[in-house]
Amino acid sequence: MIVITTNGFVKANGECVMGRGCAYEAKRRYPELPFKLGNYIRKYGNRVFNLGVQADGKRVISFPVKPEAIRFDGSNVVRHMRSRFRVGDMVPGWAAIADLSIIEESSKQLSALADRLGLTEVFVPRPGCGAGELSWTAVKPVLEKYLDDRFVVVHKDKDQGRKPVKKI
Repeated sequence: MIVITTNGFVKANGECVMGRGCAYEAKRRYPELPFKLGNYIRKYGNRVFNLGVQADGKRVISFPVKPEAIRFDGSNVVRHMRSRFRVGDMVPGWAAIADLSIIEESSKQLSALADRLGLTEVFVPRPGCGAGELSWTAVKPVLEKYLDDRFVVVHKDKDQGRKPVKKI
């Protein structure tokens, strides 16, 4: 079971934006996911979804870390996008900094889904710590409240590739 971090922004064509990080990698491997996730978000809101077993046999679960949209306050947009917006503008969620309250809600939902499905090993990236620009030290305590030893947090080490960090 693998988890991909996502945002809640759905394009006019019905696809969820999956342009960076884990979401982008999942979109490359499973091209049907943006539309499937976009459809779920439109029907049920920005939440954790079991996206099913893919052609390679891996089950994929979405894990929101960003909202659908935000009002720009001068600091709540990822650094490389700040010059494109003015304070007060509505900004699509994919350009937002990850939100700890969304990560907390996603952690609760992921734990409940793992219980329902009887999952014993779930690989989770460091949510919000890549394209979401949060620090691991800020995110880790949130995850520890809800995710037990069934969840393996992984991160990308540029020299060694993806590796398990530790069970939470």
